[in-house]
Amino acid sequence: MNLKRLIILIAIFLCAEISSAQNEIDALNLSREEVTGSARTIAMGGAFTALGGDFSAIEINPAGLGVLRSNEFTITPAFHTNISNSTYYGQETLDSKSNFNLGSVGIVGVKNLNKVGKWRSSAIAFGMNRSMSFHQAYTFRSSDVPSSLVDSYENTLIKNGLGPEDLDVDNAPYGFDIFLAWQNFLLDYPFDDDTTSVFYNATGEMPIDQTYRVEKSGSKRETFLAFGGNYDDKLYIGGNIRFSRINYDNTYIINESIDPSDRTTNLNEHSFRFDENISGLGVGLNLGLIYRPTNQLRLGASLKTPTIYSLNIEYESENTAIFEDFDPYYSQSLLGDYDFRLTSPLQTSFGVAYVFGKLGLVSADVEYVNYTGMRMQGTSDGYNFNAEEDAIQAFLTPTVNLKFGAEYRVSDFVSLRAGYAKFGDPYNSNADNFGGFDLYSFGIGYRTEDFFVDGSYQLKNSQNTEYIYDPNLVESGTSEFTDHRISITFGYKF
Repeated sequence: MNLKRLIILIAIFLCAEISSAQNEIDALNLSREEVTGSARTIAMGGAFTALGGDFSAIEINPAGLGVLRSNEFTITPAFHTNISNSTYYGQETLDSKSNFNLGSVGIVGVKNLNKVGKWRSSAIAFGMNRSMSFHQAYTFRSSDVPSSLVDSYENTLIKNGLGPEDLDVDNAPYGFDIFLAWQNFLLDYPFDDDTTSVFYNATGEMPIDQTYRVEKSGSKRETFLAFGGNYDDKLYIGGNIRFSRINYDNTYIINESIDPSDRTTNLNEHSFRFDENISGLGVGLNLGLIYRPTNQLRLGASLKTPTIYSLNIEYESENTAIFEDFDPYYSQSLLGDYDFRLTSPLQTSFGVAYVFGKLGLVSADVEYVNYTGMRMQGTSDGYNFNAEEDAIQAFLTPTVNLKFGAEYRVSDFVSLRAGYAKFGDPYNSNADNFGGFDLYSFGIGYRTEDFFVDGSYQLKNSQNTEYIYDPNLVESGTSEFTDHRISITFGYKF
């Protein structure tokens, strides 16, 4: 069993062995988070569990809200670009995708309580953090592929003993792929033969030119309402309720063409396209505390409860075939629609920070995420997701993420920052994929009594391995991704 691309296509999942891990992989990617938000948080690698004092740190540990001493408004515009280098049958292909976005925005209100015992202050915050960006593009391309997508369709028909009577636009899963190829005469059935083991395949003999391109977009945004308090300048506590919104678009296109000099049929080329959108809302809680045993040392802990999402997926596909001396053939599936619930994993964080007076600070976080605790549940059509639940246990594993940050105050107004984060691989040894990645970051900040501006740059390195279709017919392709993110935070204290 091979882990493949991000697609939740319930019907295909039910009938194709090589797709049996698609749903839980979508659940994984929709549940993951990166180091995003304000420029200061990004620059220091997200190592803020024991620090606080920054707007985006409220999402990491809401106790950090108690560290803030004044009202403030912040906004963070950002630019993100994803560059991929993919290798497929020895041929490398570059691709990229970029976008401007809003990394975070919010407001904090602080009330001083110096006259009420040892409670020094209380605070409330409302805002939004963009916790995950799905923007990505990559391409596999080769002119020496020894099989075709149509071959995988043919194998499915033979293996399952299917004929024309089994293919219809209403008949899932075949109405989303094989039926379209059948309608466009890429496959045909020998009606004068009573066997189901012989088919006419319009792609003819191999090899062929093949291009596979995936383009993804969208984000996960968390809007939160947080509360925090400061007890005796020693203990800071906080909590928030978060409302997550997911919007994820995925399109992939497989194009296959045949060199006229090598052609054994009259097919010039054909193209298969699949589009999906996943959207919905979720709700969860964050709780945390920070303890300062000395003026220099700070210890922090936070708990992020599972987010319970109510999601909808819409998907459709199409196929175009061009034969010599014929007008192009075009066929399209119906619009698929499905509702389901997703419960993200429990997440806990522990941090330590040391402050060197007015010179600067260093911090480190350890984060534990139990991906085997994810749950999926259907809300329509009676689908129970038992197969996905089994696959989550079979292929995923809890991970430990490490985050490190440092800040050096050049003057009373200017600070330099740097950070590093290593996110563990959520796939276990049974899987063929690798999901870990590294983040490198640095930044600069300028602060006055009532205004501040922070800038950051973040570099992310990751990789992916996948099969376009049946791994018995095609080699896997690999992609190396480099993400660049530039963020600028503007803040006003009042």
